[in-house]
Amino acid sequence: MEFSWWTWWGIMVIALAGLGLIGRAAVIAIRRDGIGRARAERGTSSPWFWSGIGVLIVAGLLLIPWVIALDS
Repeated sequence: MEFSWWTWWGIMVIALAGLGLIGRAAVIAIRRDGIGRARAERGTSSPWFWSGIGVLIVAGLLLIPWVIALDS
């Protein structure tokens, strides 16, 4: 299989979307509780946080077979 920049950028866009969701969860948590007590994985920001984790897992699950296919 040959390297494709389109595939690479597609996977990176998905990963950046996941990071954006986690960043949004952090902003919500810090606004509500302050920096020292913010918990992004609980409370009102948890749907954003866990959605971001899920999107990053999907990006990883797409990246792994793609890299294996490139290696073979």
